[in-house]
Amino acid sequence: MKNLPPEKISAFLTQSEPDSAGIVTVPSMDLISGMETILDQNSTYIFIKDIAGRYIFVNQAVKELFNKPLEEIIGYDDSHFFDLGLSNELMLNDRHVIEQGETIEREEKSIVKSTGEEIIYWTVKKPVRNDQNEIIGMCGISTDITERKRTETALCTLNKRLEFLLSSSPAVIYTCKAEPPYAATFVSNNLTQMLGYTAEKFLSEPDFWAEHIHPQDRYRVLASLCDFSTHNKHILEYRFKHCEGHWLWMRDVIYAVTNPEGNHTELIGYFIEITDRKEKEQALIESRNLLKTVIDTAPVRIFWKDLESRFLGCNRAFAQDAGENCPEKIIGKKDSQLIWKEQATRYCNDDQQVIRTGIPKLDYEEPQTTPNGDTICLRTSKVPLRNADDEIIGVLGVYQDITKQKENEDCMAMAATIYKLSNEAIMVTDENNLIMAINPAFTRITGYELADVIGKNPRIFQSGRHNNSFYKKMWQKLQTEGHWQGEIWDCHKNGHVHAKWLNISVILNTDNSVYCYVGQFSDITEKKKQDELLFKQANYDLLTGLPNRNFFKDRLTREIKKSQRNDQQMSLLFLDLDRFKDINDTLGHDKGDKLLREVALRLTSCVRKTDTIARLGGDEFAIILPEIDDKARIEAIARNIIHKLSIPFKLDKKQVNYYISTSIGIAVYPGDGIDMKTLMKHADQAMYAAKLAGRNRFNYFTRSMQQAAYEKMVLTHDLRQALSRNELQVYYQPILDLRHGLICKAEALLRWKHPERGMISPHTFIPLAEESGLIQQIGEMVFTTTVANIKQWQNQFGYLLQVSINMSVTQLSSLKKNQLTDYLIQQEMPGNCINVEITESLLLKNTPVVKKRLLEFLNDGIEVSIDDFGTGFSSLSYLKKFDIDYLKIDKSFIQQLADNTTDSALVNAIVVMAHKLDIKTIAEGVETELQRDLLVDIGCDFEQGFRYSPAVTVEEFTLLLQKQQNQAEKIQDLFDRH
Repeated sequence: MKNLPPEKISAFLTQSEPDSAGIVTVPSMDLISGMETILDQNSTYIFIKDIAGRYIFVNQAVKELFNKPLEEIIGYDDSHFFDLGLSNELMLNDRHVIEQGETIEREEKSIVKSTGEEIIYWTVKKPVRNDQNEIIGMCGISTDITERKRTETALCTLNKRLEFLLSSSPAVIYTCKAEPPYAATFVSNNLTQMLGYTAEKFLSEPDFWAEHIHPQDRYRVLASLCDFSTHNKHILEYRFKHCEGHWLWMRDVIYAVTNPEGNHTELIGYFIEITDRKEKEQALIESRNLLKTVIDTAPVRIFWKDLESRFLGCNRAFAQDAGENCPEKIIGKKDSQLIWKEQATRYCNDDQQVIRTGIPKLDYEEPQTTPNGDTICLRTSKVPLRNADDEIIGVLGVYQDITKQKENEDCMAMAATIYKLSNEAIMVTDENNLIMAINPAFTRITGYELADVIGKNPRIFQSGRHNNSFYKKMWQKLQTEGHWQGEIWDCHKNGHVHAKWLNISVILNTDNSVYCYVGQFSDITEKKKQDELLFKQANYDLLTGLPNRNFFKDRLTREIKKSQRNDQQMSLLFLDLDRFKDINDTLGHDKGDKLLREVALRLTSCVRKTDTIARLGGDEFAIILPEIDDKARIEAIARNIIHKLSIPFKLDKKQVNYYISTSIGIAVYPGDGIDMKTLMKHADQAMYAAKLAGRNRFNYFTRSMQQAAYEKMVLTHDLRQALSRNELQVYYQPILDLRHGLICKAEALLRWKHPERGMISPHTFIPLAEESGLIQQIGEMVFTTTVANIKQWQNQFGYLLQVSINMSVTQLSSLKKNQLTDYLIQQEMPGNCINVEITESLLLKNTPVVKKRLLEFLNDGIEVSIDDFGTGFSSLSYLKKFDIDYLKIDKSFIQQLADNTTDSALVNAIVVMAHKLDIKTIAEGVETELQRDLLVDIGCDFEQGFRYSPAVTVEEFTLLLQKQQNQAEKIQDLFDRH
């Protein structure tokens, strides 16, 4: 059967192109006839069916598909060519197009009955309409896509296999751009399994890969990728951040893809996780480092050698022993090449013995030479060095320097000997402080045998002198510092208490737990007594038991600091006993000492226990009154002291009352001074002010006293200058023979004419000279000047004139032996041209120096006068003992001589007594003719006073001598007789 003729097809098909609704109309007859030829040449399957689904046109390709002649195709539907199921599906599609008037496009399958071949094709079916727009059939075009579908199926299968391989592969495959930041263009899905990120996340951010590399690795990795100019492959290891935040190690293999021009167009690579491997590598490195550290820090020396005794390695300590700073310098050497050449053969023989026999040589001692040339002792062990097959490949050695250990053993032996023979007691207690051992010295010092104390606590020795706080502090120091030492009082076995100087040390185990306690002590009881005695001698007055000046200064300094800290006042009292000197000189030192002891007791009763009383020396005392800021309380204490010391003292069995008084100076901290020296100085000034004000009273320090002290200092300075400026002059007051009225003696008196202040009284500057030490220099000047003047007058007038010079105890004490006599001999002058005047009190002191000088004067012809006789406590025995030449009757008796019969009787008694002792008398202060006449009647020998002349200059005194020049022989005779 042929295709329907064109006219029939035309009846159905009036248009070839679909309209806007997708409907095909039948073309003209001529067009159909031309198209058939063209369609037959097309490999696409083209067909037309009527509304019943029967083929009314097919092209050559359809005919070949069905493999049937045209007459067996035209007029038949699909059931004729395909099985029932497929034909129903195809016809269903046809009816849908015809009934619905819709174009469909879909994939269809067909199995040709004639061949059984399954064909897959892509079909487009459209409705065909006539001029009335009625659907009269359908037109279909099918393209054979069987091969394409097979290819797609194969590709799908391949993709699934590849997907499976990729998802199960340990490597993540990716591609990325060849330039920074190397944005990923592809990544396999197993990325999620490895790193937790989705592929979309990885691909969506251009710098995702670079930003998630560990900061410490990023620069190195990116720098390597820039080097693809010379390498097309890179293997990198770096850390990459997991989505959960931890880091994983990656091994990334990257290849560069290049175009024909040689430019990199893409990078392709894969990376696998190697965290476990890196951790194992790190663990291996750490293990090796640990082993190396252990070997290098081990307290022993470690080395290993090959079969020929060449060093394969050693630890750092061994290298240092060999004089090298690192083990690498030892490798490959033999012992003969190291500093211990002398022991090399010995070491090598030991090595070979161990290698040959396979038997270790353990714990033997051997010598070794050190880098500085010393020889030390080693304890060495050597064992065979074996490989994995248990073959001996060398020797492993270990040694330890036991030189100190050997020395310690010697020391231990010595210590054991010392322990037994030590003079100091040693006691060892266990960790529970129970006695384990004692040495013989312990028994000797304490009286306890080992059996008495073993297993007991040392508290059995406690004397009760120390409270619990003392022992608590001891144990605290032992626990924190491991050592305690100090003084402790314990009981001897016989019960008496003795002092010990104890040292306790804690001995620890290797784990720092207590092993034992070692106590070492010596008996310091006698030393304590001696120290107490020395302390008492150094700090206390032996006579009164009061603190002395040293102790007082220390206590005053501490009280000042305490008052400063507490912002409080304190007071200082200086006391000087009035007229004590008279009692001491008259009654003797024994009675004076007794009085001082009684004064100490009375002072103690006047103050509090917290106050300090000190004897500063002689009859001077000081009292510190801390924490007293009430002036009334200070004055009450001062008045009580004055009252208590005014009560009569009974110093002998005769129960005679002896009276003294006291002058007190008061200085208050901080107003009168903030340091010890200032406060003492001001209290002393206040005390002297009290004396000057009449004694038996107290005075507070005032600023006017400070001014007086300043003036005194200035005057002392001027006095020093006065000596060099010749401001001091020797004046002479005539002494006349009362019976003849002639000048036969004189007294040398010092005068100071100050350039600014004029004449300064001796009563002012002589005490300054005594205090400043200038009195000796001034006294020598007076003496030498006087001798020169006497010599001048002898040459001028032809007779010798005796001149009296005054000397204090200070001057007498400072004189060298025969100093005056030697000078007189040098000047060719006799000893009796000088008369030394001393006070009655100085004579009564009877000090060894005074006694010695007075006896020297007696032997050398220098005469001695007692000045101001009758005002003090006299001792007639001293007058005879020292062969006194003259008594100078004090002017206080002479002035009342005319009016007072008592004074007249006293002067008469003195003259009579003196003459009975072969002593001449000189009346001082004679001012009137009546006094002179009375003295003549009494029988006094000489007069001195203003009646005749005051003290005058040497020039004026020379004029006085000229007036009696014609009496020279008479005067010389008087001199010789006296």
